[in-house]
Amino acid sequence: MPIARDLTSKDLYANPYPVYRALRDDEPWAWSDGLGMWLVSRYEDVVFVDEHPEIFTAHQENSLAERTMGLVMIRTDGDAHRRLRSAVDGPLKRRNVRQQWSAGLTSHATELAGRLAEKPEFDLVSDFAAPFAAQALMRTAGLPDVTTGQVVEWSRAFIAGLANHDDDPAVWERAGRARTEVGELVREAVARVAAAPDHTVISAMVHAELAEPLTAEEIATQVRLMISGGFNEPWHALATLVWQLCEQPQLRDRVLADSEALDAAIEETMRWLTPVGAFPRQLAVDHTVGDVTLRAGDKLLALAASANRDDRKFAAPDAFDIDRPELSDHLAFSLGAHYCLGTYLAREQLRTAVPALFNSLTGLRVSSTPTLVGWMFRGPESVLMRHDAQGVKGAAQ
Repeated sequence: MPIARDLTSKDLYANPYPVYRALRDDEPWAWSDGLGMWLVSRYEDVVFVDEHPEIFTAHQENSLAERTMGLVMIRTDGDAHRRLRSAVDGPLKRRNVRQQWSAGLTSHATELAGRLAEKPEFDLVSDFAAPFAAQALMRTAGLPDVTTGQVVEWSRAFIAGLANHDDDPAVWERAGRARTEVGELVREAVARVAAAPDHTVISAMVHAELAEPLTAEEIATQVRLMISGGFNEPWHALATLVWQLCEQPQLRDRVLADSEALDAAIEETMRWLTPVGAFPRQLAVDHTVGDVTLRAGDKLLALAASANRDDRKFAAPDAFDIDRPELSDHLAFSLGAHYCLGTYLAREQLRTAVPALFNSLTGLRVSSTPTLVGWMFRGPESVLMRHDAQGVKGAAQ
């Protein structure tokens, strides 16, 4: 029986990698009745999908993303995509992230780490990674008064909607509440920055020089997209990287002493984990691969997480190795026109938070091996940690 035919989201949630390996070996272009779409699993094929929007369009009819959040830019192509992307990208360019946001990220990470100084046991996710990523995102977006709890709930609601292949009404109800709440706050922010522009993403969208200015709902939709992927990706990656460094003390010492090694560790984390595991597409035309024919209108998932573990591309792909020569070729941020706008902000969050945490707390270690879950979005739900609780490093004694 074909491997993919009866696959469901539940089959992939705990650990998708054995299935991905089997798909790469035996069914690289596989139809799943359970998911109602094609699964593309090999590195070279995922790249081909991403680089040929004339065959594999980002716009899906009746897509889960559109139903959950509205018409987000990653579900558009061509002029519609360029219009949205050009309005958003200013504050997220590498130079602007470094100039406008980096110092604040360092300060916030150091503050959060300092709160843990007298707390010898803590959860890396709930006590550090999630609040750090939530506030970094909301301050950059232009919603600085939103709480971490709100971001976590909205993000979980949107992610559940994006993976709601079973059409669960309760999931749609939860996503609808989050969609409404975000929309109301964004409309308030739009009015504020219209009168007083600032460096935030919402302000950039309001003041973008476009032939057709973005509506408040279009702006809200892009903010919902930021909350779904732009929150989970950095906190999942941050928690995973800290865990890996605690497990490998020599690597930890090297990374903390060398910024280039830290950058390499960030890239390897993105490859090894691939926090956003797949890119949805739809066939714009019929397409044949070997003896498999995909028909116009068929839906497809390009499995970036599978591609990033493909041993045809990456030697010993299941190992965490910051010295692998193909490191920069990972697909965690997609490619081409749909290359992730938040990539520089995500990297800067890890670049600032990892040193802040290790430099603030002595004897930092993982209490028990964390469990990674998810396949469309993957990461640890909890990472229990300990440290020596002797106060913040460098503080007056």
